[in-house]
Amino acid sequence: MASALLALDPVVVDQSEDPRSQRFDLRALPVDQAWHVYLDPEAIVGLDVPTMGFWLIHQVSHLLRHHGDRFPAQDLMAPSDGPLSASSEDQRRWNMAADAEINDDLVAGGAGRPEAAVTPHSLGLPDGRTAEEYWDDLGGSDGKKEAPAAPDEASRSDCGSGCDGKGRPWDADQPGLGETSRKLLERDVARQIKERERRYGNTSAGWQRWAEDILEPTVSWQQLLAAAVRRGVADIAGRVDFSYRKPSRRSSVVGDVILPSLRQPLPKVAMVLDTSGSTDDQMLAQSLAEVGGVLRGLGVGRRHLNIVCCDAMAFEAQKVMQARDVELLGGGGTDMGAGLAKAADIRPRPDLIVVLTDGHTPWPATPPRGIRVVVGLMDPAGSVPEWARAIPIGAAGAA
Repeated sequence: MASALLALDPVVVDQSEDPRSQRFDLRALPVDQAWHVYLDPEAIVGLDVPTMGFWLIHQVSHLLRHHGDRFPAQDLMAPSDGPLSASSEDQRRWNMAADAEINDDLVAGGAGRPEAAVTPHSLGLPDGRTAEEYWDDLGGSDGKKEAPAAPDEASRSDCGSGCDGKGRPWDADQPGLGETSRKLLERDVARQIKERERRYGNTSAGWQRWAEDILEPTVSWQQLLAAAVRRGVADIAGRVDFSYRKPSRRSSVVGDVILPSLRQPLPKVAMVLDTSGSTDDQMLAQSLAEVGGVLRGLGVGRRHLNIVCCDAMAFEAQKVMQARDVELLGGGGTDMGAGLAKAADIRPRPDLIVVLTDGHTPWPATPPRGIRVVVGLMDPAGSVPEWARAIPIGAAGAA
Protein backbone atom coordinates (compact mmCIF):
# COMPACT_ATOMS: atom_id res chain seq x y z
CA MET A 1 0.00 0.00 0.00
CA ALA A 2 3.01 2.31 0.16
CA SER A 3 2.44 3.87 -3.27
CA ALA A 4 -1.20 4.59 -2.46
CA LEU A 5 -0.41 6.02 0.97
CA LEU A 6 2.21 8.36 -0.46
CA ALA A 7 -0.28 9.53 -3.09
CA LEU A 8 -2.60 10.97 -0.42
CA ASP A 9 -2.62 14.76 -0.26
CA PRO A 10 -3.05 15.95 3.36
CA VAL A 11 -5.42 18.85 4.03
CA VAL A 12 -5.49 20.34 7.55
CA VAL A 13 -8.93 21.17 8.93
CA ASP A 14 -8.29 23.39 11.97
CA GLN A 15 -11.41 23.44 14.11
CA SER A 16 -9.88 25.12 17.16
CA GLU A 17 -11.45 28.47 16.24
CA ASP A 18 -14.71 26.97 14.91
CA PRO A 19 -17.63 28.69 16.69
CA ARG A 20 -20.15 25.96 15.73
CA SER A 21 -21.36 23.80 18.59
CA GLN A 22 -21.17 20.59 16.52
CA ARG A 23 -17.69 20.01 15.22
CA PHE A 24 -16.62 17.53 12.59
CA ASP A 25 -15.39 14.17 13.84
CA LEU A 26 -12.29 13.53 11.73
CA ARG A 27 -10.74 10.83 13.89
CA ALA A 28 -11.11 8.30 11.03
CA LEU A 29 -8.98 10.56 8.77
CA PRO A 30 -11.65 10.86 6.02
CA VAL A 31 -10.76 11.19 2.35
CA ASP A 32 -12.40 12.49 -0.82
CA GLN A 33 -12.36 10.98 -4.30
CA ALA A 34 -9.55 13.32 -5.37
CA TRP A 35 -7.26 11.57 -2.85
CA HIS A 36 -7.20 14.34 -0.24
CA VAL A 37 -7.00 13.15 3.37
CA TYR A 38 -8.45 15.52 5.98
CA LEU A 39 -6.59 15.96 9.25
CA ASP A 40 -7.75 17.64 12.45
CA PRO A 41 -4.64 18.50 14.52
CA GLU A 42 -6.51 18.07 17.82
CA ALA A 43 -7.84 14.64 16.77
CA ILE A 44 -4.44 13.47 15.58
CA VAL A 45 -2.88 14.24 18.95
CA GLY A 46 -5.15 11.61 20.49
CA LEU A 47 -4.22 8.85 18.00
CA ASP A 48 -1.30 6.48 18.49
CA VAL A 49 0.80 5.52 15.47
CA PRO A 50 -0.73 2.04 14.87
CA THR A 51 -4.25 3.48 14.96
CA MET A 52 -3.36 6.28 12.57
CA GLY A 53 -1.70 3.74 10.27
CA PHE A 54 -4.79 1.56 10.28
CA TRP A 55 -7.11 4.45 9.37
CA LEU A 56 -4.85 5.64 6.55
CA ILE A 57 -4.72 2.15 5.02
CA HIS A 58 -8.47 1.83 5.58
CA GLN A 59 -9.21 5.09 3.74
CA VAL A 60 -6.88 4.22 0.88
CA SER A 61 -8.82 0.96 0.56
CA HIS A 62 -12.07 2.90 0.08
CA LEU A 63 -10.44 4.80 -2.79
CA LEU A 64 -8.83 1.79 -4.43
CA ARG A 65 -12.12 -0.14 -4.36
CA HIS A 66 -14.13 2.81 -5.73
CA HIS A 67 -16.70 2.76 -2.94
CA GLY A 68 -17.71 6.32 -3.81
CA ASP A 69 -18.83 5.17 -7.25
CA ARG A 70 -20.52 2.04 -5.91
CA PHE A 71 -22.83 3.78 -3.41
CA PRO A 72 -26.27 2.26 -4.15
CA ALA A 73 -28.26 5.40 -3.27
CA GLN A 74 -26.61 7.67 -5.83
CA ASP A 75 -29.68 9.94 -6.08
CA LEU A 76 -29.13 11.09 -2.53
CA MET A 77 -28.45 14.83 -2.13
CA ALA A 78 -25.09 15.71 -0.65
CA PRO A 79 -25.19 17.37 2.77
CA SER A 80 -24.41 21.05 2.66
CA ASP A 81 -24.34 22.19 6.25
CA GLY A 82 -23.22 19.34 8.44
CA PRO A 83 -21.22 16.16 8.79
CA LEU A 84 -22.47 12.69 7.99
CA SER A 85 -24.15 12.31 11.37
CA ALA A 86 -26.49 15.10 10.28
CA SER A 87 -27.33 13.53 6.89
CA SER A 88 -28.95 10.34 5.67
CA GLU A 89 -29.24 6.92 7.23
CA ASP A 90 -28.35 5.42 3.84
CA GLN A 91 -24.93 7.06 3.96
CA ARG A 92 -24.23 5.70 7.44
CA ARG A 93 -25.41 2.24 6.40
CA TRP A 94 -23.21 2.24 3.27
CA ASN A 95 -20.27 3.47 5.33
CA MET A 96 -20.63 0.46 7.64
CA ALA A 97 -21.10 -1.93 4.71
CA ALA A 98 -17.99 -0.63 2.91
CA ASP A 99 -16.01 -0.72 6.18
CA ALA A 100 -17.02 -4.34 6.70
CA GLU A 101 -15.81 -5.26 3.21
CA ILE A 102 -12.44 -3.65 3.88
CA ASN A 103 -11.70 -4.41 7.50
CA ASP A 104 -11.97 -8.20 7.42
CA ASP A 105 -9.25 -8.12 4.74
CA LEU A 106 -7.10 -5.73 6.75
CA VAL A 107 -7.38 -7.85 9.90
CA ALA A 108 -6.58 -10.96 7.85
CA GLY A 109 -3.55 -9.13 6.51
CA GLY A 110 -2.20 -8.53 9.99
CA ALA A 111 -3.17 -4.88 10.49
CA GLY A 112 -4.09 -3.80 14.01
CA ARG A 113 -7.72 -2.72 14.35
CA PRO A 114 -9.10 0.08 16.54
CA GLU A 115 -12.28 -0.79 18.45
CA ALA A 116 -14.17 1.87 16.48
CA ALA A 117 -13.57 0.04 13.20
CA VAL A 118 -16.53 -1.97 11.88
CA THR A 119 -15.97 -5.62 10.98
CA PRO A 120 -18.45 -8.22 9.74
CA HIS A 121 -18.07 -9.94 13.11
CA SER A 122 -19.08 -6.78 14.99
CA LEU A 123 -22.22 -6.64 12.81
CA GLY A 124 -23.00 -10.30 13.34
CA LEU A 125 -22.33 -11.08 9.67
CA PRO A 126 -19.96 -13.52 7.90
CA ASP A 127 -16.60 -12.46 6.50
CA GLY A 128 -15.66 -12.31 2.81
CA ARG A 129 -18.66 -10.52 1.34
CA THR A 130 -18.81 -7.41 -0.82
CA ALA A 131 -20.04 -4.02 0.37
CA GLU A 132 -23.19 -4.47 -1.72
CA GLU A 133 -23.97 -7.74 0.06
CA TYR A 134 -23.42 -6.15 3.48
CA TRP A 135 -25.61 -3.23 2.35
CA ASP A 136 -28.44 -5.68 1.72
CA ASP A 137 -27.78 -7.45 5.02
CA LEU A 138 -27.97 -4.11 6.82
CA GLY A 139 -31.35 -3.32 5.29
CA GLY A 140 -30.35 -1.50 2.09
CA SER A 141 -32.41 1.51 1.12
CA ASP A 142 -35.78 -0.23 1.26
CA GLY A 143 -35.86 -0.25 5.05
CA LYS A 144 -37.61 -3.63 5.08
CA LYS A 145 -34.90 -5.41 7.00
CA GLU A 146 -33.76 -4.42 10.44
CA ALA A 147 -30.07 -3.61 10.37
CA PRO A 148 -27.82 -5.38 12.91
CA ALA A 149 -26.69 -3.12 15.70
CA ALA A 150 -23.23 -1.63 15.24
CA PRO A 151 -20.96 -0.30 17.98
CA ASP A 152 -21.96 3.27 18.82
CA GLU A 153 -18.45 4.51 18.06
CA ALA A 154 -18.45 2.80 14.65
CA SER A 155 -21.87 4.07 13.60
CA ARG A 156 -20.64 7.65 14.06
CA SER A 157 -17.37 7.29 12.15
CA ASP A 158 -17.33 9.08 8.80
CA CYS A 159 -14.94 8.04 6.06
CA GLY A 160 -15.81 11.07 3.93
CA SER A 161 -16.88 11.48 0.34
CA GLY A 162 -14.27 8.91 -0.69
CA CYS A 163 -16.69 6.31 0.71
CA ASP A 164 -20.00 7.38 -0.84
CA GLY A 165 -19.16 10.10 -3.39
CA LYS A 166 -21.28 12.71 -1.57
CA GLY A 167 -19.61 15.99 -0.66
CA ARG A 168 -18.73 16.94 2.90
CA PRO A 169 -18.54 20.42 4.43
CA TRP A 170 -14.81 20.05 5.02
CA ASP A 171 -13.99 19.03 1.43
CA ALA A 172 -11.34 21.30 -0.08
CA ASP A 173 -11.81 22.88 -3.47
CA GLN A 174 -8.35 21.85 -4.62
CA PRO A 175 -7.09 19.82 -7.56
CA GLY A 176 -6.32 16.23 -6.72
CA LEU A 177 -5.16 13.02 -8.33
CA GLY A 178 -6.30 12.81 -11.96
CA GLU A 179 -8.05 9.82 -13.52
CA THR A 180 -5.00 8.60 -15.44
CA SER A 181 -2.80 8.89 -12.35
CA ARG A 182 -5.36 6.96 -10.31
CA LYS A 183 -5.46 4.13 -12.85
CA LEU A 184 -1.67 3.90 -12.96
CA LEU A 185 -1.57 3.94 -9.16
CA GLU A 186 -4.14 1.15 -8.93
CA ARG A 187 -2.13 -1.01 -11.32
CA ASP A 188 1.04 -0.40 -9.31
CA VAL A 189 -0.66 -1.38 -6.05
CA ALA A 190 -2.19 -4.45 -7.71
CA ARG A 191 1.23 -5.47 -9.00
CA GLN A 192 2.72 -5.08 -5.50
CA ILE A 193 -0.07 -7.19 -4.01
CA LYS A 194 0.51 -9.98 -6.53
CA GLU A 195 4.25 -9.84 -5.85
CA ARG A 196 3.67 -10.03 -2.09
CA GLU A 197 1.38 -13.04 -2.54
CA ARG A 198 3.99 -14.74 -4.71
CA ARG A 199 6.74 -14.21 -2.14
CA TYR A 200 4.93 -14.66 1.17
CA GLY A 201 1.56 -16.25 0.38
CA ASN A 202 -0.30 -14.46 3.17
CA THR A 203 -2.34 -11.87 1.27
CA SER A 204 -6.06 -11.80 2.09
CA ALA A 205 -8.43 -13.28 -0.48
CA GLY A 206 -10.25 -9.96 -0.93
CA TRP A 207 -7.10 -8.11 -2.00
CA GLN A 208 -6.04 -10.97 -4.24
CA ARG A 209 -9.37 -10.79 -6.08
CA TRP A 210 -9.09 -7.01 -6.35
CA ALA A 211 -5.58 -7.22 -7.81
CA GLU A 212 -6.65 -9.86 -10.34
CA ASP A 213 -9.58 -7.68 -11.45
CA ILE A 214 -7.24 -4.72 -11.99
CA LEU A 215 -4.48 -6.61 -13.79
CA GLU A 216 -6.74 -9.08 -15.62
CA PRO A 217 -10.07 -7.28 -16.04
CA THR A 218 -13.14 -9.32 -16.95
CA VAL A 219 -14.40 -8.57 -20.43
CA SER A 220 -17.89 -9.21 -21.73
CA TRP A 221 -17.72 -12.47 -23.69
CA GLN A 222 -20.75 -11.35 -25.71
CA GLN A 223 -18.82 -8.35 -27.01
CA LEU A 224 -15.71 -10.42 -27.71
CA LEU A 225 -17.62 -13.13 -29.54
CA ALA A 226 -19.60 -10.59 -31.54
CA ALA A 227 -16.42 -8.71 -32.46
CA ALA A 228 -14.68 -11.91 -33.58
CA VAL A 229 -17.62 -12.94 -35.77
CA ARG A 230 -17.93 -9.43 -37.24
CA ARG A 231 -14.23 -9.36 -38.02
CA GLY A 232 -14.36 -12.75 -39.70
CA VAL A 233 -17.39 -11.80 -41.78
CA ALA A 234 -15.89 -8.43 -42.71
CA ASP A 235 -12.66 -10.04 -43.88
CA ILE A 236 -14.60 -12.50 -46.00
CA ALA A 237 -16.99 -9.89 -47.35
CA GLY A 238 -14.01 -7.80 -48.40
CA ARG A 239 -12.95 -10.43 -50.93
CA VAL A 240 -14.02 -9.68 -54.48
CA ASP A 241 -13.61 -11.65 -57.68
CA PHE A 242 -14.40 -11.34 -61.38
CA SER A 243 -17.52 -13.03 -62.72
CA TYR A 244 -19.07 -13.44 -66.20
CA ARG A 245 -22.54 -13.95 -64.70
CA LYS A 246 -23.12 -10.26 -65.16
CA PRO A 247 -20.98 -8.63 -67.88
CA SER A 248 -19.24 -5.40 -67.12
CA ARG A 249 -20.93 -2.20 -68.25
CA ARG A 250 -17.70 -1.30 -70.04
CA SER A 251 -18.13 -4.21 -72.52
CA SER A 252 -19.95 -1.89 -74.92
CA VAL A 253 -16.81 0.11 -75.62
CA VAL A 254 -14.55 -2.85 -76.55
CA GLY A 255 -16.52 -4.41 -79.36
CA ASP A 256 -16.77 -8.18 -79.37
CA VAL A 257 -14.78 -8.63 -76.12
CA ILE A 258 -16.92 -9.53 -73.09
CA LEU A 259 -15.52 -8.07 -69.87
CA PRO A 260 -16.33 -9.67 -66.49
CA SER A 261 -17.75 -7.63 -63.61
CA LEU A 262 -16.59 -7.63 -60.02
CA ARG A 263 -18.78 -9.50 -57.55
CA GLN A 264 -18.72 -9.53 -53.78
CA PRO A 265 -20.37 -12.73 -52.50
CA LEU A 266 -22.27 -12.70 -49.20
CA PRO A 267 -20.26 -14.68 -46.63
CA LYS A 268 -21.45 -18.19 -45.86
CA VAL A 269 -21.25 -19.10 -42.17
CA ALA A 270 -21.56 -22.46 -40.42
CA MET A 271 -21.85 -23.08 -36.68
CA VAL A 272 -20.72 -26.24 -34.92
CA LEU A 273 -22.45 -26.78 -31.57
CA ASP A 274 -20.93 -29.07 -28.96
CA THR A 275 -23.97 -31.06 -27.77
CA SER A 276 -22.05 -33.56 -25.67
CA GLY A 277 -23.16 -34.32 -22.12
CA SER A 278 -20.53 -32.02 -20.61
CA THR A 279 -21.88 -28.77 -22.10
CA ASP A 280 -24.35 -26.40 -20.47
CA ASP A 281 -27.52 -26.16 -22.59
CA GLN A 282 -28.41 -22.74 -21.18
CA MET A 283 -25.01 -21.25 -22.05
CA LEU A 284 -25.08 -22.97 -25.45
CA ALA A 285 -28.49 -21.46 -26.24
CA GLN A 286 -27.35 -18.01 -25.11
CA SER A 287 -24.17 -18.23 -27.19
CA LEU A 288 -26.14 -19.40 -30.20
CA ALA A 289 -28.54 -16.47 -29.82
CA GLU A 290 -25.62 -14.02 -29.59
CA VAL A 291 -24.02 -15.31 -32.78
CA GLY A 292 -27.37 -15.47 -34.56
CA GLY A 293 -28.09 -11.85 -33.67
CA VAL A 294 -24.70 -10.70 -34.92
CA LEU A 295 -25.10 -12.54 -38.22
CA ARG A 296 -28.60 -11.14 -38.78
CA GLY A 297 -27.27 -7.66 -38.10
CA LEU A 298 -24.59 -8.22 -40.71
CA GLY A 299 -27.10 -9.37 -43.31
CA VAL A 300 -26.14 -13.05 -43.26
CA GLY A 301 -29.57 -14.57 -43.89
CA ARG A 302 -30.84 -18.03 -43.11
CA ARG A 303 -29.88 -19.27 -46.60
CA HIS A 304 -26.24 -18.70 -45.70
CA LEU A 305 -26.20 -20.07 -42.11
CA ASN A 306 -25.89 -23.78 -41.35
CA ILE A 307 -25.95 -25.38 -37.89
CA VAL A 308 -24.09 -28.64 -37.21
CA CYS A 309 -24.67 -30.40 -33.87
CA CYS A 310 -21.81 -32.62 -32.79
CA ASP A 311 -20.92 -34.87 -29.87
CA ALA A 312 -18.74 -37.87 -30.76
CA MET A 313 -20.21 -37.69 -34.27
CA ALA A 314 -21.51 -34.88 -36.45
CA PHE A 315 -25.19 -34.70 -37.37
CA GLU A 316 -26.66 -33.36 -40.59
CA ALA A 317 -26.56 -29.57 -41.00
CA GLN A 318 -29.72 -27.67 -40.12
CA LYS A 319 -31.06 -24.50 -41.69
CA VAL A 320 -33.40 -22.72 -39.30
CA MET A 321 -35.39 -19.51 -39.22
CA GLN A 322 -34.22 -18.48 -35.73
CA ALA A 323 -31.59 -19.60 -33.25
CA ARG A 324 -34.19 -20.96 -30.84
CA ASP A 325 -35.46 -23.32 -33.58
CA VAL A 326 -32.23 -25.35 -33.58
CA GLU A 327 -32.73 -28.98 -32.56
CA LEU A 328 -29.86 -29.85 -30.21
CA LEU A 329 -28.98 -33.42 -31.19
CA GLY A 330 -26.50 -35.63 -29.38
CA GLY A 331 -25.40 -35.96 -25.77
CA GLY A 332 -22.58 -38.51 -25.84
CA GLY A 333 -18.80 -38.03 -26.15
CA THR A 334 -17.03 -35.13 -27.82
CA ASP A 335 -15.09 -34.79 -31.09
CA MET A 336 -15.17 -31.31 -32.58
CA GLY A 337 -12.92 -32.50 -35.41
CA ALA A 338 -15.88 -34.46 -36.79
CA GLY A 339 -18.04 -31.34 -36.55
CA LEU A 340 -15.49 -29.19 -38.38
CA ALA A 341 -15.17 -31.79 -41.15
CA LYS A 342 -18.94 -31.98 -41.51
CA ALA A 343 -19.24 -28.18 -41.67
CA ALA A 344 -16.42 -27.97 -44.25
CA ASP A 345 -18.29 -30.46 -46.48
CA ILE A 346 -21.39 -28.26 -46.70
CA ARG A 347 -22.04 -26.95 -50.18
CA PRO A 348 -21.64 -24.16 -50.93
CA ARG A 349 -18.55 -24.32 -48.76
CA PRO A 350 -18.67 -21.98 -45.70
CA ASP A 351 -16.24 -19.09 -45.38
CA LEU A 352 -16.43 -18.93 -41.58
CA ILE A 353 -17.08 -21.62 -38.95
CA VAL A 354 -18.05 -20.65 -35.39
CA VAL A 355 -17.57 -23.48 -32.88
CA LEU A 356 -19.28 -23.36 -29.46
CA THR A 357 -17.72 -25.96 -27.15
CA ASP A 358 -16.38 -26.65 -23.66
CA GLY A 359 -13.03 -27.52 -25.26
CA HIS A 360 -12.79 -31.05 -23.83
CA THR A 361 -12.26 -32.56 -27.24
CA PRO A 362 -9.52 -33.64 -29.64
CA TRP A 363 -8.77 -31.10 -32.37
CA PRO A 364 -7.37 -31.68 -35.86
CA ALA A 365 -3.78 -30.61 -36.43
CA THR A 366 -4.76 -28.11 -39.13
CA PRO A 367 -7.89 -26.04 -39.80
CA PRO A 368 -10.26 -26.73 -42.70
CA ARG A 369 -8.53 -25.36 -45.77
CA GLY A 370 -9.50 -21.82 -46.70
CA ILE A 371 -11.97 -21.43 -43.81
CA ARG A 372 -11.67 -19.11 -40.81
CA VAL A 373 -12.53 -20.67 -37.44
CA VAL A 374 -13.72 -18.88 -34.28
CA VAL A 375 -14.09 -20.99 -31.10
CA GLY A 376 -16.34 -19.89 -28.24
CA LEU A 377 -14.84 -21.72 -25.23
CA MET A 378 -17.41 -22.36 -22.49
CA ASP A 379 -15.01 -23.97 -19.98
CA PRO A 380 -11.67 -22.30 -19.15
CA ALA A 381 -10.19 -25.74 -18.48
CA GLY A 382 -10.82 -26.76 -22.09
CA SER A 383 -8.39 -26.41 -24.99
CA VAL A 384 -8.44 -24.48 -28.28
CA PRO A 385 -6.11 -25.11 -31.22
CA GLU A 386 -3.53 -22.45 -32.08
CA TRP A 387 -4.97 -21.96 -35.55
CA ALA A 388 -8.39 -20.84 -34.23
CA ARG A 389 -9.51 -17.52 -32.75
CA ALA A 390 -10.49 -18.36 -29.16
CA ILE A 391 -13.13 -16.44 -27.14
CA PRO A 392 -13.64 -17.53 -23.49
CA ILE A 393 -17.35 -17.29 -22.75
CA GLY A 394 -19.36 -17.67 -19.60
CA ALA A 395 -20.27 -15.76 -16.41
CA ALA A 396 -16.60 -15.38 -15.49
CA GLY A 397 -15.11 -15.45 -18.97
CA ALA A 398 -12.12 -13.17 -19.38
CA ALA A 399 -9.92 -12.31 -22.34
